[in-house]
Amino acid sequence: MDDLRSAQHDSAPEAPAPSRGKPGRWLAVAVLALLALAATVTAAAVFGQDSKASWQLVWSDDFNGSTLDESKWNAEDHSTFGEGNLELACLMKRSKNVEVAGGMLTLRAARENPPVICGDKDSRFPRGRSYTSAMLSTEGKAAWHHGRFEMRAKLPLAAGKSKGLWPAFWMRPANGSGDGELDIMEAIGTGDSQDPEAGSVHHTLWYDGKGTFAKQSYSAPVKGGPASGFHTYAAEWQSGVVRWYVDGQLTFERDRANAPWIDEAFAGEFFLRLNLAVGGRWPGSPNSETGLPADMVVDWVKVSQWR
Repeated sequence: MDDLRSAQHDSAPEAPAPSRGKPGRWLAVAVLALLALAATVTAAAVFGQDSKASWQLVWSDDFNGSTLDESKWNAEDHSTFGEGNLELACLMKRSKNVEVAGGMLTLRAARENPPVICGDKDSRFPRGRSYTSAMLSTEGKAAWHHGRFEMRAKLPLAAGKSKGLWPAFWMRPANGSGDGELDIMEAIGTGDSQDPEAGSVHHTLWYDGKGTFAKQSYSAPVKGGPASGFHTYAAEWQSGVVRWYVDGQLTFERDRANAPWIDEAFAGEFFLRLNLAVGGRWPGSPNSETGLPADMVVDWVKVSQWR
C-alpha cells in the first residue's frame, strides 16, 4: 500500500440424450462424450491444472488466543511507516491499538491527547502525533510464491463518518526489491454518505512505484458496504494470473494479456501486510465527523496453495 502509493469455470459440454432404437445415435453420443473428456484433459494439461488438485490450507490465523501470535506476525511499534504517503498515525503494538479477544483481531485507530511522540521521524509533528493505529506483517516469518490469500473482516468505513480511514490487506516482495505489489483489498472512508466509495473496495496490481507500467486497478462493490458486517476478501495468484474475489464472487482478473509484466514483477515470494492507516494522500485527513476510535475487526486470515 504505502510503498508504491508513495510515488468461472468451464465444464465439458453435455452430450445429447440418446434416442432408443437407433444404435447409430448411441455411437455418436459415445464419440461426443469421449471428445469432450479429451478436450477437458487437454485443457487441464495446457493450463497446468491437475483434476485432483485443489486449494490446500498452508497457513492461517483464527485469532483464538488472547494476544497476538508473534510467531506469525510482526507488529509495528512507535513506527512512522507511511509518512512518505503523508499518513498521520503513529503505529503501535500496545493493546489499545492491537487487540486479540473473542476469536477476533482488532486493529484500532484512535485520537491521542496528548499527542504521542513516535520514533525519530516526527519532523512534521515535533510535539507528537495526534493519531495512533496499527499495522501487522508476516515479513521475515512467512512468505509465499503463488497462493490464495483471504481475510474475513469488518471495516470501519461508516458512510459519511469515516473520512481519513484507510484499511488494507496487501502483499509485498520478501526480497525487498520494491517491485510488485498486490493489494487484495483496500478501501477509504468517506465524509459524504452518498459517496460511492462507501460501498466498495479496491483491488490493485502494481509493477513498481516509478510508473514503469500503469497500475491495474478495479473498484469492486460490496453488498451492503464493507462496514455492514463481515465480508471475505481474497486474491488467487497463480502463474501469469491474479483473480480477486469478494464474498466468493470473482470481481477482477489480470493476466499476461493485460499485464504482460505480471510474471516479472511477481517472480519471488511475497509476504502479507494488514493495516489501518489514518490520513494520507488518498483518503485525506480525518474530520470532526470521523468516528474515532475506529476498529478494523478481522475474524481470520488464511493462505492456501494449489496442490
